[in-house]
Amino acid sequence: MDPLGKTKQATEATKNAILSKVFKRGDPNSEMLWGVLHIKIIKCNGLRNLDRLGVTSLLLKRKRDKSDPYVTAFINDYRLLKTKHIDDDLDPVFNEEFYCPVAHLAEGVTFKVKDKDLVKDESLGKYTLPVGELIKTVDDADIEADPELSPGDLKRVGVHKVVLLDGKKSHGTFEFFIEFIPTRLLSKTMEVPGVYFKETKGNDVKLYMNADDDGSAPVVKYGGDGDDEKVWTPPRLWRDIYDAICDAKHFVYVAGWSVDTDQYLLRGEELKEAQANGKYSPRIGELLNSKAEEGLVVNLMQWDDYSSNFAFPGMMGTYDEKTREFFKKSKVIARFMNMTGGECNTMLEGQNKKMAFTHHQKYIIVDAPRADGEGRELFAFVGGIDLTEGRWDNRKHPLFRSLQGDHKGDTYTKCFKTSNECGPRQPWHDIHSAVRGPEAIHLALAFEERWTKQGNAGELVSRSRLGLDDESELEHAGNWCAQLSRSIDSRVNSFDPSVKKTTFNHSEEKADWRSMSEKNAKSSKRFETAAASNISPNQCLDRKKGRLVDNSIHMTNIHHIRRAKHFIYIESQYFMGSSFMWDQGTGVKCGNMIAAEIALKICEKIAAKEPFAVYILLPMWMEGIPQANATQGLLYFQRVTIEAMYKQVEDALEARMANSSDYGLKVSDYLNIYCLGTRETAAGNQATGTPATDDEALLAKTRRHQIYIHSKFMIVDDDVALIGTANINQRSMDGCRDSEIMMTSWQPDHLATKESIPKGDIHAFRLHTWASITGQMDEVFRNPSSPECVNAMNKIADENWQKYIGAETVDMESHLLPFPLEFENGKIKPRTGLRDGNFTDTKASVLGKKSMIMPEIFLT
Repeated sequence: MDPLGKTKQATEATKNAILSKVFKRGDPNSEMLWGVLHIKIIKCNGLRNLDRLGVTSLLLKRKRDKSDPYVTAFINDYRLLKTKHIDDDLDPVFNEEFYCPVAHLAEGVTFKVKDKDLVKDESLGKYTLPVGELIKTVDDADIEADPELSPGDLKRVGVHKVVLLDGKKSHGTFEFFIEFIPTRLLSKTMEVPGVYFKETKGNDVKLYMNADDDGSAPVVKYGGDGDDEKVWTPPRLWRDIYDAICDAKHFVYVAGWSVDTDQYLLRGEELKEAQANGKYSPRIGELLNSKAEEGLVVNLMQWDDYSSNFAFPGMMGTYDEKTREFFKKSKVIARFMNMTGGECNTMLEGQNKKMAFTHHQKYIIVDAPRADGEGRELFAFVGGIDLTEGRWDNRKHPLFRSLQGDHKGDTYTKCFKTSNECGPRQPWHDIHSAVRGPEAIHLALAFEERWTKQGNAGELVSRSRLGLDDESELEHAGNWCAQLSRSIDSRVNSFDPSVKKTTFNHSEEKADWRSMSEKNAKSSKRFETAAASNISPNQCLDRKKGRLVDNSIHMTNIHHIRRAKHFIYIESQYFMGSSFMWDQGTGVKCGNMIAAEIALKICEKIAAKEPFAVYILLPMWMEGIPQANATQGLLYFQRVTIEAMYKQVEDALEARMANSSDYGLKVSDYLNIYCLGTRETAAGNQATGTPATDDEALLAKTRRHQIYIHSKFMIVDDDVALIGTANINQRSMDGCRDSEIMMTSWQPDHLATKESIPKGDIHAFRLHTWASITGQMDEVFRNPSSPECVNAMNKIADENWQKYIGAETVDMESHLLPFPLEFENGKIKPRTGLRDGNFTDTKASVLGKKSMIMPEIFLT
């Protein structure tokens, strides 16, 4: 091996040694499983019959009642999978396959076979596979065969066993296959493998900040060798949506969590012009009615809030009853769809799902004229912004100055008890996207699948008749690639029937299998390899309790975090998950892996001594009165998530400093969390009322408010943008809770390398977003992984923080603030400057408090 190769190998070996210390956390019996567990649940034989004299037999008077088995698999408290249950079978054949991403410190994987019962499921037996059977590192022979390998690199290991449950012949046998594939062997392609929607090419993508982007942000130049060849021109979302609906000739599809028919897509002089001279009203309800009257198929699909009725607007205030009434006698086909339980859910579980979870998807599809004037194409919008109140905003984020202007009749607020007359309104920051080309077909398919399941397929337009169903015919000159992902299951979605026909493959790929001797196993064999060949999922949907689940949003986030080389930028309304990392509450069913994956990626970069930075933008607090029980509960789960990440990163820093001459490293060198806020002086004040509440009186003096982050957005390395409706919480990532949708887009000519980030449109959009929220275009923003950029962002945030909490009221043109938490001596505490550890102008703790009232499944 040449000297350069030996140096690289030594560096990798040191990195692996540091990571091993961090991941083990002093536990000699545990190992870090970071990658994918590919599991096949095959069958059981000779199970015990626990139903013979059980409750089910007595209540249902079944003469031949037997155990109704199903299988789960766990790492500690974290459930990896759950099969369907099979009625009355002591020799059940499951033949179910699962691909489970993992980032867990584990002693083993425990398989539990249970008997489903009406009152309480009973154990039929279990088996724990020690984690040591899945963790094997490369040896000298492997390194000699492949010089790219380094000491400490993990192998791919597979195990196939038939074991005695509980180690007892009388409890029956369980057959399974499991293999661990470490992250280093997983695909790093731009396309996410093994998911329902494949990538499309030949698209044109637009990226939007806020419902309106008024062009007042600092100028952003980008592209070319000097990153200054072009000037970013921000598109305007609601203007584009209005024009697209006006230009539609055949159909308009709208899917939303909330739709307010009274809101205007245009404001100011544009609104006056459209009202005076336009063919169509910019008012949402009137616009859709007008298009339906022209003979277009106009289908609206909105979440049906189970708590709303004709007399009560519902707990979430989504205007579903108002919208239902508005379109009741119109030609618009409005369908209101709630979440539903399935055959395997009890009646109570079904009702809980209707009440607890939502259809959270927000997207629009229309037919549009092609740019070349030849025929029609599909034009789709997808992202975080609903067509409802409070969403129209721009980077100026006025509080009191637009109450009688652009926001008259739209002075939405949920964070304080204030009125439309007194204000302030709640400023809104959000991200959206649009696409023309083949990817718009996938968005149309997503709409059609939901409508078919919960509506009437006969009410959909025939895209084939319109020539809008052929990807090759709709390819665009934009040269963007895109890939759609969702969180949704077969209870509320009609998947392609061919997916259900996926055959179960009993045999694993050809490998060097070796038989193993084990006391409690009838048969046991294993293989291990250092090669990455033949790793390709043979299914595109997950399964839970036997039903099909599309959890590709979660998989897509994990995939792109794992392939990150330089930096990650995230905006999210919520940030909670990876409960298996928490110091307490590890059994909370909030196991999405985003927080863990970010922390492990940072640890990997710290160990490798490579520059890397993560920037996360969150709301100061989640929408709601901050001292309310639900809001405090949300803040609690978010805080323990952040604390777990900080601790893991701190462990990596300490391990690196203990193994090198480096010193003084801190978590904020790599990981920083921010929020947005604004203040404005009384100049131009348009408040007209007399303060009637304590909040109104106080805010009229302090004249400040958080800018609410509603985005669901991630950029990795400036080469890929993930924009949709999914927050970073279990509701959005689970696949069986809220329904969500997301589009991932990239330009294949502008991809990151190990040495540099690209200078395409995603790069420009990120720079534009940062310039907008900071009020400046600092040249160090061009290299976000650099210490100079991290320091600059933190300096801007700290200076703004002093303005925000200060006694003097000022106009803030720069809105970036540090998140109101600090990390010190392994613990999270309120940020310095907050009185009694409370948010400004409130008596609400920034740390949150675990709710004793709200169920965790509602909050996470």
